[in-house]
Amino acid sequence: MTANAGRLFNQPRTIDRRGANCWRPDGGCVVLAWMFKKLLWANAFSTERGRIRLFRSMDWTLFPSRALAINLQMVGEKLGEGFVYKLGYEAGKDAAKEMVKYMGLKPRGGWVTQKAVISLLDFIGFGTPVFVRAKIRHGHHHIIVHVSDNPVIEHGARMFGARSVACKWFMGVYAAHGEAELGVKHVKLKENKCIRLGAPYCEWETKR
Repeated sequence: MTANAGRLFNQPRTIDRRGANCWRPDGGCVVLAWMFKKLLWANAFSTERGRIRLFRSMDWTLFPSRALAINLQMVGEKLGEGFVYKLGYEAGKDAAKEMVKYMGLKPRGGWVTQKAVISLLDFIGFGTPVFVRAKIRHGHHHIIVHVSDNPVIEHGARMFGARSVACKWFMGVYAAHGEAELGVKHVKLKENKCIRLGAPYCEWETKR
C-alpha cells in the first residue's frame, strides 16, 4: 500500500447517511469512492512525453464509450461472444497485475482490497459494482455482483438491443480482477440479468 493510501485507511471510519463507508481525514465525511478517485488522480495517472500513464507503467488511451461498444459488437458478430469474453479477461488480467503491484494489495479478498477494486472499476468507467454476495472460503466461492452505470454497456444496449455483446467483454474484465485481487480461482461469470434485456443492472454470478 502506498504511504498516502495507508494514512487515509488509518483514519477513523464511520457510516454516512447513505450507508457508504467513509473516513474523516479533515473532520468531514469522505466517501470511499471519492477518496480513491482523489488518490488515483493524484498518484496513478501521469503524463510522459505526451503519453498518459496509469500506475507509472501502463500506457492509457481515452476511447469513446459508443465507439468501443461498436468495436466490441463487430468483434462479437464475427468471432463470437466467447471470444469477446476472453478478450476482456486478458485485458483485465494485465490491468489487475499492475494494480496489485502499484497499490500493494494482497489477493485475499479482504475488505480493503474489495473496496479498492470496486472504486477503481467505477473510477475508470467500467461500471459501479455492488457485491450482493461475496463468499470466498477454502478454495470455494460464490459471488454475485450487480453492475450499473457502465456507459459502454448502455450504448451497446441502445444501439444493438438484445444482440449487444458489450457485457461479455466486461464480464471477462471483472473475472480477471476477481482472480487477481480477490484471490478467487477459476472465476467464470454467468449472466443472470442484463441491461440490454431491460433490467436496471447487469447481474453476474460465479460459483465453485
